[in-house]
Amino acid sequence: MTVGGDPYGVAISPDGTRVYVTEDNGAAVSAIDTSSNTVIAKISVPATPSGLAITPDGRHAYVASDGASLSAATVSVIDTSSNTVVATVGLAGLPWGIAVTPDGTRVYVANSVPTLTGGNANVSVIDTSSNAVVANVTLGAGLSWGLAITPDGTRAYVATGVLIGSGANNGVVSVIDTSSNKVIATVSVADPLGVAVSSDGTRVYVANDSNFSSDSSVSVIDTSSNTAIATVGVGFIPEWVAVKKGSGNPGYTCTNTAPPAITFVDSASGYGGYSYFTSGSWLEIKGSNLADPDDPRLTAATNPGQWTSGDFNGVNAPTILDGIGVNINGKAAYVWYLSPGQLNVQAPEDSTLGDVAITVTNCKATSSTTMFSRRNLAPGLLAPPNYSSGGTQYMVATFVSDGAYVLNTSLGSSFGLNSRPAKPGDLIVAYGIGFGDVTPAILPGVIVQASNALVNPVQVSFGSRPANLTYAGLAGNFVGLYEFFITVPAGLANGDYPINVTQNGTPVPQTMYLTVQN
Repeated sequence: MTVGGDPYGVAISPDGTRVYVTEDNGAAVSAIDTSSNTVIAKISVPATPSGLAITPDGRHAYVASDGASLSAATVSVIDTSSNTVVATVGLAGLPWGIAVTPDGTRVYVANSVPTLTGGNANVSVIDTSSNAVVANVTLGAGLSWGLAITPDGTRAYVATGVLIGSGANNGVVSVIDTSSNKVIATVSVADPLGVAVSSDGTRVYVANDSNFSSDSSVSVIDTSSNTAIATVGVGFIPEWVAVKKGSGNPGYTCTNTAPPAITFVDSASGYGGYSYFTSGSWLEIKGSNLADPDDPRLTAATNPGQWTSGDFNGVNAPTILDGIGVNINGKAAYVWYLSPGQLNVQAPEDSTLGDVAITVTNCKATSSTTMFSRRNLAPGLLAPPNYSSGGTQYMVATFVSDGAYVLNTSLGSSFGLNSRPAKPGDLIVAYGIGFGDVTPAILPGVIVQASNALVNPVQVSFGSRPANLTYAGLAGNFVGLYEFFITVPAGLANGDYPINVTQNGTPVPQTMYLTVQN
């Protein structure tokens, strides 16, 4: 496809639906729709844009431009929902490399020396809540190029190379502690440009162009000691380096020979098991050949079949797990659990209503399309079918005070749970999926890092008695799980009470109970 203007920097949205490309000679950024591989927007920015980075929630793209002069050097903030520039941040140097911290709160920008002939390079630190520079970190002399941040967000690695045409062949990678924004180490390399960090954070890879000589290489840095432990010779003048992330078991080779087939789809059975879903819902996809039966992930000692922390790119969940992917309306879903007969995935952000297409791709082929209905909301509370007794379905809730389950003590014991009934005034927590948008906005596929609140309000009652909600939003440190902090209302007699939940005044279609004992 044609984008024009000497394409330079490239960044992919976390959900994989958009690619943003800077046009170095065109003062613009092209937005590409990955489902059609067409340019859907061209966004004007200051002259000579280079690096760009997208926030973990996918809401904003940060674009570095030198503006053809120091006084015009900026970072443009693009709202990816409208593909418009919503803020512009001035810089203390001519920018190139740019990266966002995994929690999305800071942007680090590598700036070259003011005149390109002397002085010290620096790194600007931008607060994404205010889009203002909150710190400038001084580096050594030379040109500041690539920049990468470790998956835990604690370190930034910045390449500072020699002046172009100087004939020198030495440079450093500066290590910045992001809590103090101070340089805590420097690592000597050749003439560095691009920088990338491995998904486990143990290695940094640096492309060295060796001042346009044929002696080009990639340096490998051990992040535990911040020392170069290897140098790999490569082709002439490397500029970029990338590390494959979220690919699953590194030693695993798929042996499956049959294409996948979908026989059934529903939203998570433990949360209502609906025949419809919304953005962020968890889906169960059942069928055959959905995953390789020989995948060692399926027999792991802990949480077999499930994703692990090593599959994440910072706070972003994987869309491919051991070669298995799911597309919902042309957008990549987030793959949590694998087995040959079932996949559990989180639906990506979307606005389409009605039946949408779902396909599964394994290492052999892509399945036929299955249609499934998408709605604006699909709220469901955690109440698994086996969490019942004598025909009474109970809702899963826990006490804030000690984590015990809200359930008759003897019944809980039969389930192997520490439990007791609730009493008026107790603060308990219920759990749900499919309740829709929160504010501040958090997209599907992201580990939640901050408190938030539902956009569409929820009400809870014990029978006809309304209960007070002290928190209703996505749960911290989880992906796609909602929490509801509920105070058990006063004046309830002993017994099982139906828990009635509405969102925007519409009843949640579940019948479930909690036990109260004064």
